[in-house]
Amino acid sequence: MKYLGIKLTFMSLLIVLTTQMSMAGTIHGKQFKDWQGRCQPVKNQELCFIMQIFSVDGKAPLMVTTVDVKRNAKVPVIIMRVSTELDNKKDVMFKVDKNKPIGLKAECNDNECSIVFPLDKRMLGEFKRGNRAVMGFIAKDTGKVVYLPLSLTGFTKAFNTLKKS
Repeated sequence: MKYLGIKLTFMSLLIVLTTQMSMAGTIHGKQFKDWQGRCQPVKNQELCFIMQIFSVDGKAPLMVTTVDVKRNAKVPVIIMRVSTELDNKKDVMFKVDKNKPIGLKAECNDNECSIVFPLDKRMLGEFKRGNRAVMGFIAKDTGKVVYLPLSLTGFTKAFNTLKKS
């Protein structure tokens, strides 16, 4: 009887671990048109997110955008990483299609600048219904506005799959 209890405990643990790994498998490496799913270990757990990389030459990324649902329990979080040419003393503008733009702040270190904001109900709806978003910022060396596009093609399917994983 004791052997049966140990066997059931072991099987239950195996099922839990397999289920967690297979859930991550539903997003990791998957392509959703212009978005892709990724998972990576962070502090003894797996963090899954969807991402899009924008580059002109197909080599050096100009903007890497990620969305995850675990970092903030209340709303998904979007992080846009760009080069340090961004003047973080000026606002960054972001808008989806012809919707009202929002002003954002960037934080920069020696390697990159990050723009982090929650995808609240309004913005998430714009992402799901939208076709294209644009981020604009002032370059600190030239003072010119730089626009970087973000495709929303495949976002809804990628986001819904991410929520299930």
